[in-house]
This record gives sequence, structure tokens and C-alpha cells, in this order.
Amino acid sequence: MSSELTVAERVNLLEQMQAQDANRRRKTQIQIRGNFLVKGQEVSEGVPSVLHAFSDKEPKNRLGLARWLVHPDNPLTARIVANRHWEQLFGAGLMSTSEDWGVRGEMPSHPELLDWLATEFIHLKWSQKALHRLIVTSATYRQDAHVSPALVEKDPYNRLLARGPRFRMEAEMIRDAVLSASGLLSQKIGGQSVFPPQPDGIWDNPYSDAKWVISEGEDRYRRGLYTFIRRTSPYPSFMTFDAVSREFCTVRRVRTNTPLQALTMLNDEAFFEAARALAARAAREASTTSGRSTAQQEHGRADYMFRLCTSRMPTSTESDRIIASYERQLAHYRSRRADAAKVLKEPPSKGPDQPERAAWTLIANTLLNLDETVTH
Repeated sequence: MSSELTVAERVNLLEQMQAQDANRRRKTQIQIRGNFLVKGQEVSEGVPSVLHAFSDKEPKNRLGLARWLVHPDNPLTARIVANRHWEQLFGAGLMSTSEDWGVRGEMPSHPELLDWLATEFIHLKWSQKALHRLIVTSATYRQDAHVSPALVEKDPYNRLLARGPRFRMEAEMIRDAVLSASGLLSQKIGGQSVFPPQPDGIWDNPYSDAKWVISEGEDRYRRGLYTFIRRTSPYPSFMTFDAVSREFCTVRRVRTNTPLQALTMLNDEAFFEAARALAARAAREASTTSGRSTAQQEHGRADYMFRLCTSRMPTSTESDRIIASYERQLAHYRSRRADAAKVLKEPPSKGPDQPERAAWTLIANTLLNLDETVTH
């Protein structure tokens, strides 16, 4: 407020800024064909007549609307929230068209379960944490994800909930999981958006001189949540994994599986950088107890990397396949040391162990691209 105003003028302005009396309603009329000069019928605040009535005891403002939305007589709000949490945990909601609850939406697969979850959510005082606990501790969620061919034929999308949920992570979660396994993930919370590596030329625009300047240090490895999004040129690896451009609100992402996703995880600089870090982490942290043979140490490192990626230990067959692949890569890079230096992005003369580190980097790259790594 300007310092040139007198005290009386300031007081007058403050009085004008105060909220008007709750009983005094603004006159609002329909604007015919959107023309504000052509007035139609006078209208007032209201709610859909198919739902419960608005209480006469509540003010007809945002506070009253908020109380109406969470009123126990309103069956819709709790159902929608419960269905969205179910969708996040199972990959598909009990109401599969979670963005459309109207006449064009599909019927719930388990209407009684949806109603029960909604009423429990209200009884839990709208606690989302309590609702999560209720779902993840249920026998339905804790089922084995193994499925027989007969069950796949009968229920390919698990709408009957005969097995545990199993589906690919969302784009941002894949980035977080890969960075976490590699040990690069920043735990920093909040702050400005960041610019992780992306292919050159994505932001080339003749009408703008904006540039994608790759973040350095800790910001380079922040969670996908903090990645800068330009609606006309979204982060490419996110789009490959079905993220949205944010040009409009999206309730449910459509999940796809394409060869381009595997190619992105194998070749994208951000993912390959994580593979180098995972190989280095395994070299530091995997058990290298003295007295163990070279083969035992290699198996120990392979098992450790596999566990970081998939959260389980590999079977003996899986471990043997990893070591066999490592040995093939090692033989290749020992005969082509320049290729090993390119993989590691360092001069060819930097250490005699370059072939070993390059081979483990390729193993890490493969493990990060496993179906189990990117699947819930």
C-alpha cells in the first residue's frame, strides 16, 4: 500500500476489502451464449439434485461446499478417493474409469467392496494413511502375483482379484527406483525444478531462446517429481513411459508397453549414468571377504546388484547367467579397451581395471532394465 495514503484512506480501503455479509448474495444471471451483455435467468448457488441436499445451516460459500463434499450422506466423495487409492496400489481401480463416474463410465467390478471401503474411509476419519494400511494388509493385496495360464485366459487384467497386483511403475517412479538402486538418489525435499540429462535438440525452438541447462551436483539426481516440465516439450523419457504433458488435468494414465521403453532404459544418458554408479556401488559394498575365490566374489557382486534392483536374491540359474554375461563382456572389453573407456566416459589410460568396470556397467545396465526392476 502506498505510503502517500492518509490513515483515513487506508482505513477506508481495508473496510472495502472485508468480506461481505454471508446473507447478502451477489446477483448472478446466465449470460446468453456467453455474452455478458445479454442477461438471462437469475441463478444462485446450488448442488446437483441427484445428491443429498445442501444443509440450510451451512453458508453457501467454499466452506459450506467443503462440508457438503465430506458429509456422511454424500456417497460419491469417499468412493472416488477410495477407488483412486485402490488404483494406485492395484494398477486398476474397482471403477476402471476413475476419471468418469457418469453414465459413460463403467460399472464397478466389486460394487459392495467399493461401498465398504468408502464407509470405512469415513469411519477412519478420512485418514489416507489408515486407508492405505487397510488395503495393503488385506489378504487380497498380499496374494502371490504368480498366475496360471488358465487364469490369464479367464482374467487377463486381474479384475477378479484372484492374484496379487503386478504392473509397471509410472515414469517418475521408474527414475526414482533406478537412482535409488544406483545410490545416486538425492533425499533433498522441496526447492526449484531441476534439469536432468536429456538428448540434445529437444528444446530447439525458433520462437524461444530458452535452453535446457543440465543440473549439476545433487540436483542432477533428484526425484522425478522435481523434473522441470515444459508443456510444449516434455521430458522425453517420461513421455516414453506414459507420463502426461500437463496441458490438462489427467486422473488416470493409460499404461503401455513398447520396445522404445527398453531402448530408453538401455541407452538414455540418465539411465546409463545410473548403471555406471550401480556397478561402482556394488564394487564398494558387495562382500569381498579375504579368502574367497574370484568366482565367489563375482557371484557375490552379481547377487548384490540383482538384489538392489529387484529386492530379492537371484536363483542359482539367474546368478550363473549374470556371470556368464559378465565373462562375455569382459572378454570383449579386454580385446577392445577403447570401447571400455567409452562406456566409462574416461580416458583409455585410466587404470588397468577398465575392462572389468565396463563389463560390470553393462551388467548393471541390463539389471536396471529387467521387467522385475520396473514392475511393482
